[in-house]
Amino acid sequence: MTARGARAVREVSHYLGNTPAVCRTSYIDPKVFELFEQGVTVAPVLTRLGEHGEFGRPATQGAVEAAVLDLLDGSGG
Repeated sequence: MTARGARAVREVSHYLGNTPAVCRTSYIDPKVFELFEQGVTVAPVLTRLGEHGEFGRPATQGAVEAAVLDLLDGSGG
């Protein structure tokens, strides 16, 4: 795992109140790391949300979650 990946795991673990090891094995699909290493992320969805001033509002959670699921099933983001 890259240093950026390790940092992301530490940040997620902080928000979830678990150790990085628990987050990595129980909450984060390993495919997320594989795709990240290939440069595939949900960044385009986050950018679109930000363009409309929507990012950060509670209603955007569904859009971000849908983008992650699309990323994992290979249908895009």
